[in-house]
Amino acid sequence: MLNKRLMASLLIPVLLTVSGCRTTGGKSVEELVTTPQSELENRFPAAWVELGSEGASIARVLTVDMSCPVLNVDGRTLPMNIRGTRTEAFNITTCEATLPAHAQLVLLSKYRLPVPSSDPKRIVVIGDTGCEIKEDDGKVSVQNCADSEKWPFAHVAQSIASVKPDLIIHVGDYHYREVPCPKKYSAKCAGASVGDTWASWKEDWFTPAAAMFASAPLILARGNHELCARAGNGWFQFLDPRPLPAACTDSVAPYWMTVGDHHIAVVDAADDKNMQSSFDTLKPNVSGFTWWVLHRPFLTDGADDELSKDASPAKLPAPWQAPGLLSAVITGHKHLLSLNSFPKNANPPEIISGNGGTTLEKPKTDNQVMEAVQTADLVSLNYFDYGFLVFDRMDVGKWQIQAMDRDANVIATCTLTEQAGVRSTLNCKPI
Repeated sequence: MLNKRLMASLLIPVLLTVSGCRTTGGKSVEELVTTPQSELENRFPAAWVELGSEGASIARVLTVDMSCPVLNVDGRTLPMNIRGTRTEAFNITTCEATLPAHAQLVLLSKYRLPVPSSDPKRIVVIGDTGCEIKEDDGKVSVQNCADSEKWPFAHVAQSIASVKPDLIIHVGDYHYREVPCPKKYSAKCAGASVGDTWASWKEDWFTPAAAMFASAPLILARGNHELCARAGNGWFQFLDPRPLPAACTDSVAPYWMTVGDHHIAVVDAADDKNMQSSFDTLKPNVSGFTWWVLHRPFLTDGADDELSKDASPAKLPAPWQAPGLLSAVITGHKHLLSLNSFPKNANPPEIISGNGGTTLEKPKTDNQVMEAVQTADLVSLNYFDYGFLVFDRMDVGKWQIQAMDRDANVIATCTLTEQAGVRSTLNCKPI
């Protein structure tokens, strides 16, 4: 008998689901989007839209063809360009095109790509999603990639699609298949592709994330698993929103965009030594409500980066300590959900969404799922199972944040309140 989670995943609409109805050439979008999913997957294994520097909307398509397709944008053709060189490791053609501002309808063949909202009201945050097959200090760690209960990223992605976001933020760590599956773990990972290749990226990210690609545009931050020594070439080939560099690099400048009435600064924190210089670079651009999106947390105790190794917790870098200058820090890296506020200092809330699919942190107390921690310096709510966060805009400077489990059930609610010249506050309650 199918378990409840698997039954739920079968009932959630997948890649070709389209909501709403708009007319185009006498036909509704629902009539246009009728190409069987398998036909699109055969030619185009992945297609998505991501936001880049200054809010540029970038369409990316992966195709088995040697040339790139032509998009139809609001009734006009838009050729796509090849990104990078097809190689033995990346035996797929990566195509890209910058969409016109305010594009309304973007079609790849008969598949509709999601377009950005100028004022997104619902934003999903997820991170740390790949299936772990890696080695640290001679010890191999293996997650059960064959069990959708033990590696539920595809199910989580379906749940994200079901809540109908306007924008999805991924805070990094997409690729975890780093070493060959040991024979003694063959029941968990036999046949898994490994290394920085198209095959392993497809298994770890592109196939399970398909429902997210269809539901909303993405902001993609780089994680430490996308360092050049790990999966950096795939990161730049597929996901980095900027022009492809001549060679992989671990030191990349941040970029900046305006989303509704917020600024979002995306910091490349794959290399922890790049963080301080990135924050300094961003300082001249600050005005209004600002969120930092990056992989590594640095305000909470135990984050393994240069800013917090000698502090518990760390303080905000001095140029950013003015109240209200920074509204929230949104990260992953630690494999749990953690909602943190700091009653006694100038730090903004630090929100960690690192429970998207990979092996989780263990709770400090056995059998404890939701953990509340309160000290004079730190108030935290921690969750040690899989899920994601949903930010719903309630008013100017006010967001409701819902912590959801893998099935999109609400497990906690928070209110993030931002006010010019005043430190942001985060108040959370478990359900």
